[in-house]
Amino acid sequence: MRFIIILLVYAHLFSFANPSFAISSKNDSYLRTLINGEMEKFVFHKDPKPVENLLVFSESGKEVDLLNLGNKFMLINFWATWCAPCVKEMPSLDQLQSLFEENDLKIFTVATGRNNQNKITSFFKKYSIKDLENFRDPKGELAISLGVFGLPASILISPKGNEIARLIGPIDWVQSDVVNFFKTITP
Repeated sequence: MRFIIILLVYAHLFSFANPSFAISSKNDSYLRTLINGEMEKFVFHKDPKPVENLLVFSESGKEVDLLNLGNKFMLINFWATWCAPCVKEMPSLDQLQSLFEENDLKIFTVATGRNNQNKITSFFKKYSIKDLENFRDPKGELAISLGVFGLPASILISPKGNEIARLIGPIDWVQSDVVNFFKTITP
């Protein structure tokens, strides 16, 4: 229970810290034109942050490094079966993946913490999640190493393996501004 309270406090504090981050690059003005509506909830880093590995467990229990799967842009969504906002956003996240080839944008859902694989599988069936694979971070090690302190949390990874943006909290992933952003940055 203490962990959940700490997690909620950090999530609340981090949500107010988002405006302190800014986009700063050669394409600054171009990127700013893409960031409106739901995309304004993302935190874009001034400098990309290298990610060393994204170790998770597959549905079969095999350890997998998501960085080795050869995708271009990756969106890593941390969630939990007990997280109401996570449950609410998952169908639209599934719809977003259906709009893209996996080689252009691959969305990985990572159930972090104590999430039983049977419950995850049942959840995917119940909500007709068809275009997303489910992975687990059972001890929360990946989430902690990436500084994820609230759920849902989504991290955008560039083709070079750098974290370029993150979002704490849910959004509607099929709003036109979100879809347009991803269509613009992918081939």
